[in-house]
Amino acid sequence: MKNKLTILLLSSLVLLNSTVKSQNVAQSLLNRTVERLEKDGGITMSLVVVVRNVMGTDTRDVTFDMHGNSFRSIDDENTLWFDGKTFWRGNDFGNGIEEIYISEPMPDEAAKYNLVEMLKTHEGFNVEGNGQDSFTLKASGTGGGMAGINIITVNIDPATYRIRSADVIFAEEAGDIRASITVKGYTPGLTFDKKTFVCPVKDYKDADIIDLR
Repeated sequence: MKNKLTILLLSSLVLLNSTVKSQNVAQSLLNRTVERLEKDGGITMSLVVVVRNVMGTDTRDVTFDMHGNSFRSIDDENTLWFDGKTFWRGNDFGNGIEEIYISEPMPDEAAKYNLVEMLKTHEGFNVEGNGQDSFTLKASGTGGGMAGINIITVNIDPATYRIRSADVIFAEEAGDIRASITVKGYTPGLTFDKKTFVCPVKDYKDADIIDLR
């Protein structure tokens, strides 16, 4: 009986030690990924985004520009701009942008648009190990963490600590959505004009403007 207890105790300690080491590796990968994003400054990424939900599968090619907490995202149907304060969403129904929604998200809502801060603080998420080239953020609450995300697994290049892909699972309350993001192109060290992240509303004279501010 004593031998069985000793074996059980040792097994538990080995498992615990393995889990701690795995978490430490994951946290280190996360920290280095954030450091790389901050060092790279202005970045343009070419992405392939595949979204799956009960309605089916939607695949899009996305151009994503970011610097600090500002970004611009462009695909065939939507162009998004965020300058750190104001958010614009331009909807393209096949003839160019025909609707533009304008809003000013509250600070806690705006935080979800800042990739660097989201990874750095990962508020509402636990960091879990997933190997030498990936880490997982798992929401600590049942309703998902930031932006309704339940789990996000980030795969990085272990030589450069740049993001190669990410798999995102949203909480059931957010619609049970799954998204796979693959980075096809990554250009760092860019300098963007501030206007890059501001919607040129005046250029879309025929668009309906829905100002929610």
